[in-house]
Amino acid sequence: MRYKKEELIKPFYFPGGDSGILLIHGFTACPIDLKPLGEKLNSFGHTVSAPLLAGHGSSPEEMRETTWKEWTDSVLPAFSELREKCQKVAAVGHSMGGLIALWLAGQRMVDGIVSINAPIIYRDPNLHFADRLLGKQEYVDKPYKESEISVTQEGLPHFSYMKVPVASFVSFNNAIPQVQNELRRIVCPALVVQCLKDSTVHPRSGRMIKKSMKHRQKEITYWADQDHYLPLGSERDRLAEKIRQFLEKYSLGKGNRLHEGEGNYS
Repeated sequence: MRYKKEELIKPFYFPGGDSGILLIHGFTACPIDLKPLGEKLNSFGHTVSAPLLAGHGSSPEEMRETTWKEWTDSVLPAFSELREKCQKVAAVGHSMGGLIALWLAGQRMVDGIVSINAPIIYRDPNLHFADRLLGKQEYVDKPYKESEISVTQEGLPHFSYMKVPVASFVSFNNAIPQVQNELRRIVCPALVVQCLKDSTVHPRSGRMIKKSMKHRQKEITYWADQDHYLPLGSERDRLAEKIRQFLEKYSLGKGNRLHEGEGNYS
């Protein structure tokens, strides 16, 4: 099946019950990465919204002009809409999206959070020193990518840029210690998801996030055989079920399971 860029980059919104879930995608990626997860969570009865972060889904040149501030600002309209329509709102984010979810919790804006492979430490320590490239190199190619659009082994579409704007990545890196400092302020229930075979984020990141949060309503779950893109992997339905159980445990909305074919998937 051939996918068109405009189909993959657009935000999505699935109406449901009075428990809202804000889905936040990762760096250089798009909401499509979280659509299978969003569909499953919506089938449990939750209202789901996944915005497109600033500078994403367009071009690396456009992304180069955006920073952490623009990315966090990008989620606020979708969050506000969920807050108006739902009694409780939880943020679920993948990779950098997990970092944004943690930031929202640090601002005490959401009622619960799930971070999935949020980066505190990278597998490749050189990534922490991207600022050394500033003024010398504007972009770094992703050698493993042959196209912006790809299809996973599970047959699911994925979109991300083929090169990374250095200035944007530096802004991302600078946000990591800022979010770390906010973790102690989190008072809402939190689920930290970490894959042990994540080739991008060091697995110690999950443990560090959990340890830095001082309140008791925090959990961590590890996936032994999954890589960074857990929401697109073979365990995606089990991930959705884990999130459902977490939300119900902490009274963040007991979803009413929709019948097959119900819901808005456009």
